[in-house]
Amino acid sequence: MLVLMNTLSDAVLDPATRPRVVDALLVLADAEVSTKKGISGTMLKTAFAGARRASESNVRKGVDRLLPGMARALDPHFEAKGETPFGAYLSDPARSGQVADELLAVADSAAARVEGNPLGRVYASFRGKAKEHVVAALPRLGTTLETFVR
Repeated sequence: MLVLMNTLSDAVLDPATRPRVVDALLVLADAEVSTKKGISGTMLKTAFAGARRASESNVRKGVDRLLPGMARALDPHFEAKGETPFGAYLSDPARSGQVADELLAVADSAAARVEGNPLGRVYASFRGKAKEHVVAALPRLGTTLETFVR
């Protein structure tokens, strides 16, 4: 079911839609993590799997808590995309770095509130390479979120 809304955040934060958006973002996270290679990829996969095993509900709650800030950060980009598919728009090299920085600012703010928490420590250990991972995820992120807006 598609929701008619004015902004991306209106659509994805709608109480009738939000749980499905969170589900889709968790599937997206699984897909993105599974593509990671090398030592840092193995570490990321291990950390993500551990977080989910420790508390699937906390991972879900974390995504749900980040969603409003992420959606609001993406609103101007969604509005500016015109007829361009959102994933393609976000991943354009002319803006992907800026978009990643905006999304990471949301995550950094949330991480600062859970300092000392095991998830906060895991986030801190991966923050240095986070931008490249976020940039890589932008095409799927845009495509995923766009499915909830019409």
